[in-house]
Amino acid sequence: MTPELLMEKLQQYLQEITKNILLGPRKLQPNIYKVDLPARATPEYDDQETDIKPVNTTFPDEPDERFPFIIIAFSNAEDNEEGFQTLQMDFIFACEGEVRDAYMDVLHLMEHVRISLLRETYNGWPARLTRPITRGLNDEQVVGHWMGYMSTTWEAPSIEQEVWKHGY
Repeated sequence: MTPELLMEKLQQYLQEITKNILLGPRKLQPNIYKVDLPARATPEYDDQETDIKPVNTTFPDEPDERFPFIIIAFSNAEDNEEGFQTLQMDFIFACEGEVRDAYMDVLHLMEHVRISLLRETYNGWPARLTRPITRGLNDEQVVGHWMGYMSTTWEAPSIEQEVWKHGY
């Protein structure tokens, strides 16, 4: 079992459990990303008589199409003597909107994910969630957006050492 397989499973699971949640002023379901945010879409340019397109150094005042979102990120892993490994997966939650609304949307999204993960039986999963689950809100926030985090630990099978046939 690799961290990548767990991240894939978590991405699929989060897409399923959040498909009916609509957040922010535009009432959008959350985007689920692995590792980091994708690049923001760039504005279209009008065709001009030159092959060189103009450079636009600022984005127009349009909502960021990546919001709301959850990012799944692998933090670390540790093998132990009992024959399994622990994997730490972190989640970053972000919503946009007015301060109170975005704050409440992030809290709602974090709690929905936490409750769903604790309720899951993990039948067929490559790993199993263990407690504690830590979560909180970032100390500094960007105007018009609110962000939070959740850290989870997963137990997964590890590699068993093989006996060498010819000594070493």
